[in-house]
Amino acid sequence: MNYPIKYIENNIVFNHEGECFAYYELLPYNYSFLTPEQKGQVHTNFRQLIAQNREGKIHALQISTERSIQAIQEKSKQAVTGRLKDVAFQRIDEQTEALVSMIGDNQLDYRFFIGFKLLVNEQEVTLKNLRKSAKNTLTTFLREVNHKLMNDFVVMPQDEIRRFTKMADLLQSKIERRFQIRPLDKDDFGYLIEHVYGKSGTPFEDYAYPLPLKKQKETTLVKRYDLIKPTRSLIEENQRYLKIQNEEDTLYVAYFTIDSIVGELDFPSNEIFYYQQQQFDFPIDTSMNIEIVANKKALSTIRNKKKELKDLDDHAWENNNETGNNVLEALEDVTELEMTLDQSKEAMYKLSYVIRISADSYDELKRRCNEVKDFYDDWSIKLVRPFGDMMGLHKEFLPASKRYMNDYIQYVTSDFIAGLGFGASQLLGETDGIYIGYNLETGQNVYLKPSLASQGVKGSVTNALASAFLGSLGGGKSFSNNLLVYYAVLFGAQAVIVDPKAERGLWKETLPEIAQEINIVNLTSEEKNQGLLDPYILMKRKKDAESLAIDILTFLTGISSRDGEKFPLLRKAIRSVTQKEVRGLWLVMDELRKDENPLASSIADHIQSFTDYDFAHLFFSDGTTENSISLDKQLNILQVADLVLPDSQTNFSDYTTIELLSVAMLIVISTFALDFIHSDRQTFKIVDLDEAWSFLQVAQGKALSNRLVRAGRSMNAGVYFVTQNADDLIDEKLKNNIGLKFAFRSTDIQEIKKTLEFFGVDKEDEDNQKRLRELENGQCLMQDLYGRVGTIQVHPVFEDLFHAFDTRPPLHQTK
Repeated sequence: MNYPIKYIENNIVFNHEGECFAYYELLPYNYSFLTPEQKGQVHTNFRQLIAQNREGKIHALQISTERSIQAIQEKSKQAVTGRLKDVAFQRIDEQTEALVSMIGDNQLDYRFFIGFKLLVNEQEVTLKNLRKSAKNTLTTFLREVNHKLMNDFVVMPQDEIRRFTKMADLLQSKIERRFQIRPLDKDDFGYLIEHVYGKSGTPFEDYAYPLPLKKQKETTLVKRYDLIKPTRSLIEENQRYLKIQNEEDTLYVAYFTIDSIVGELDFPSNEIFYYQQQQFDFPIDTSMNIEIVANKKALSTIRNKKKELKDLDDHAWENNNETGNNVLEALEDVTELEMTLDQSKEAMYKLSYVIRISADSYDELKRRCNEVKDFYDDWSIKLVRPFGDMMGLHKEFLPASKRYMNDYIQYVTSDFIAGLGFGASQLLGETDGIYIGYNLETGQNVYLKPSLASQGVKGSVTNALASAFLGSLGGGKSFSNNLLVYYAVLFGAQAVIVDPKAERGLWKETLPEIAQEINIVNLTSEEKNQGLLDPYILMKRKKDAESLAIDILTFLTGISSRDGEKFPLLRKAIRSVTQKEVRGLWLVMDELRKDENPLASSIADHIQSFTDYDFAHLFFSDGTTENSISLDKQLNILQVADLVLPDSQTNFSDYTTIELLSVAMLIVISTFALDFIHSDRQTFKIVDLDEAWSFLQVAQGKALSNRLVRAGRSMNAGVYFVTQNADDLIDEKLKNNIGLKFAFRSTDIQEIKKTLEFFGVDKEDEDNQKRLRELENGQCLMQDLYGRVGTIQVHPVFEDLFHAFDTRPPLHQTK
């Protein structure tokens, strides 16, 4: 079989058989965690895509391409801003070095290409068309003579190119109704050809294929040498493999094709293209050369086959012999296929399915071949590596190539082809940004851009900047949260972390490279901190200070706005203080005592009973305290070491006094964060709420959370909720405004179901439940901005970051 490609322009390829193919890249669609109904919809779309072609040919390729780790990391640098730019660049460079040493210069990606033979419509026979046809025939003859004599260039009529380009554009608009596609260009074709001929090392995005076309008045010329240049390799053909040598390296390549399909491949759960991406840690390419057999012709072929099988059955009966099981099974299959095609009126498809396996050594190739064969055996598909046919199968991978042999054709329906999962993949995160870890299923690096959601990115299902980190104790939620916030700050964000457990007090020492941009505010119960958290001292706007004062005092005293006697008295006293020149929460008690109503004095006494309890004096100032809490640094940590937070199962009515005060403290600090959110819109800001469940379960905390999230979306700020259960995010509005989600290991089945429901995946699916239950420390379920769900391993890369963010208590080693 000779080199098939005769001419390439844009996404159309002409071969020497006079056929023209239009090629497109089918952009992978996420297939992970889809419900059976969603999988069924994808199957239907692909079946319709195949079935819309009543005749012609289809060429589908799954190709393992390379992405440069260095290029991804360099591109990530472009997003870095702020005062820590130099530190960020240094970290990214060190990260790049570590990743390259772990996984090599390039990361393996799978791309899907599909080519359709363009069929010329029947033209009306006119004198003009006959003349044009005669002219084209003569031109073709002269081109062939020129090729024989000169063998140097190809000449193509421009009107022929224009005609097929229009058809390719029409086809593209049809496909785009069901799938996201991209027309190929000459660089893509060059990469494909070089890849098949054993060249590697150049990332797909960086590859360039010089193919100069000389446009004349009616024709286009291209040098034949330029078309075959990507094939420059020395190929040594052996019986069962090819040895391909080029300037850089030597590659051993073997080809498998399907011998027989023993069992039924039921959909879903037999998506071979999807599962083989996860199965193999080495590159594997697949080609499907599909010839469409029209319904009438297919029925005629099947009925002839049925007659042959019946003759064999009759012959055995006449000779008093048993008919072989294989004949009876074939007869049953043929009868079933005849009925299906007769009822559906669909075409049948002659499928040539070829798998390409490559390795740097012959021994490694043998090992990989055995692994691939075993994998397909598990699907009841028997593969064969035909002797002496390697070169022919090799050329089936080239664009616009024809089927090499008829010995291993599989007659299939569009249902079968659609069920193979072509284009299905597991995608997570962005193509560059903050490296957070890698996909547990595919090994692909996962990158995030926390500020991207608000930009209205194409394909995203949310514009919410808020994130949630869920999971039971010790699963890794705090660690991953710290890691993401740290890198976001390096990339230019400004963050406020509310740290109720005081776990981040040593960050200045453990993160010396950013120590100058870390501001740790310790809100202890010392006398000097009196009134630091007084709403009137803390909040810049009088209105906000008044609202917070009402929230805190009603929360601590239990006075509800529905209480027609006490609430108006408290409200009146707070309003009086707000209107004074000197303002402080202590002065509310003075105003209450001025009131003649005896209830007012009892409210004042109730409030005063809190003021000397533990750290409560932080809330009460006489108006002379100065605000010393500054959030000018890029990373600000507000921590209160004395907090005693209620257990997540404790009812609000059962809170102790110290628990009430602790939750009130979080409400005050989080409200203060609202002011922070309203600063510079150009800078991405993060408000990180650790142990968020503690105040999400009280009315004031819930209302505050919704305000934070809503304000954050408009002010370019993300609110990060670190909490134990999906149920803690009680409010549906709050749940709907969370973009990035991370869920760590859980063992409680009810909690697992609630988490899966929160992620929008099938909560009753036992496989989904098992995946969440069996996660190890540092592994989590993640949902990105596009609604895609997968499992990742959070990867800090650096030991110093691991120790800085590790919140586990230290082990005391015994001698």
